[in-house]
Amino acid sequence: MSNNTKEIKIRPFGVLDKLAYMMGDVGCNIVLTLANSYLLVFYTKVMGVSGAIVGSIFMLARFVDAFTDVFVGRVCDTRTNKKGERYRYWMAYGSLPLVITSTLMYNYFLAAAPMTIKVIYLAITYILFGSICYTAVNIPYGALSNVVTSDTTHRAGLSTWRSVGSQIGGVILGIVIPLVIYVKDADGNNIASGPRFFVVSIILGLVALATILFCWKFSIERVRLKNQTGTEKKSDNSLVVIKKCFTDRALLMNFGNGIFIYAAIQIFMLFNQYIFLDYFENTSLSGLASIVMFLGMMASAPVATIFGKKIGKKEVSVIGLTISTLAYIVIFVTRVSNPFLYFIGAFFAFFGLGICSMLSFAILNDCIDNYYLKTNTNAGGTVYAMNSFMRKMAGAVCTGVGGWSLTWIGYAETAAVQTEAVKQSVFNIAIGIPAVCFGLSLVFMIFFPLNKKRVEENNSKMAELSK
Repeated sequence: MSNNTKEIKIRPFGVLDKLAYMMGDVGCNIVLTLANSYLLVFYTKVMGVSGAIVGSIFMLARFVDAFTDVFVGRVCDTRTNKKGERYRYWMAYGSLPLVITSTLMYNYFLAAAPMTIKVIYLAITYILFGSICYTAVNIPYGALSNVVTSDTTHRAGLSTWRSVGSQIGGVILGIVIPLVIYVKDADGNNIASGPRFFVVSIILGLVALATILFCWKFSIERVRLKNQTGTEKKSDNSLVVIKKCFTDRALLMNFGNGIFIYAAIQIFMLFNQYIFLDYFENTSLSGLASIVMFLGMMASAPVATIFGKKIGKKEVSVIGLTISTLAYIVIFVTRVSNPFLYFIGAFFAFFGLGICSMLSFAILNDCIDNYYLKTNTNAGGTVYAMNSFMRKMAGAVCTGVGGWSLTWIGYAETAAVQTEAVKQSVFNIAIGIPAVCFGLSLVFMIFFPLNKKRVEENNSKMAELSK
């Protein structure tokens, strides 16, 4: 590595780096969570588009991601700007287009337009937002942690702070948005408001712009990776790198784990509104569910930090995912009808998930180092892009299945009250799918090869190469 990297002697790594990196995920997560949690509600409840159509468009966009994610990742790996930076400048250039396209998706002025116009508009704006603008910001942002510092302990700290940033954005939306986007009709039923959706998207877009630019302003790329030359030139071919990634056991197990964790979270965010709107029939409590999720995740932060270092990141993640799986199984089997008992189970589920999530990006960095040691190829951007694509694809599949399932169970998009059979089906989807996903993510983590001993050996090798 000594021939490929050099450490830039600038401001020492410290709290400002962690805060800046955290703010980057606050911004990215605000606009993404708004789309993941509420866009389906907006298009079914406000625009009158069927869930099956919306879900199909969400899945279509993920196939576009297969090209845009990897393209951006490879560009980051093989090119720098005039200052020698690979990642920061993407955030500055992409932040404004990201928030503009986010706002455009909630254009309620087309609610009375022909269905064809609404579907085409949704497809175009959603692809522009998720597959192009979000990718252009989030892929470089995710890979940035590998060059902010070469110290593995500092990288683990960045992973924890990033997870905290993600939860801050998520809990703000979970608490505030349900209180704002719904209005009461003449019969006292909760009705989604198109104008309120639009105003909320503008406000959150401005917040996201400010936080992403904060991250850009106060982040430093201390580790400068040189473009590969000579015998390593062949590795610059995207197909070669992708092929190597899919033959790397650590990456494959991490991809599988991430896919099902993201799927579980996606179903929670997607159906959180429906389970309180239709099953518990109290939308004001959906915000409390986000608080419970946030508290569970935050309670896990010290556990993940202390025990991740003491017994290993993989080992403590297995414990956390076991807790999450059992918690959701208990909720499903007992068919909780009291929302406060549901909150207790959800707290333990997200406490366990938080242990794994707080360490997930540090684990990905371990995979990147392991890949480098095996191939002698710098591919941090590409590996992060593939990891991001896998998770987004899982999210799209879940959103697609979620949208289709609303149609399958006979969900009436414009009805204020659903039938009892539909309410029970909503519960089955909202709880059953995450339970299965947590269980599958646990299996992948059990077979993840980078245990504590292996990571320590790799860290020693990387330290020797850096001398």
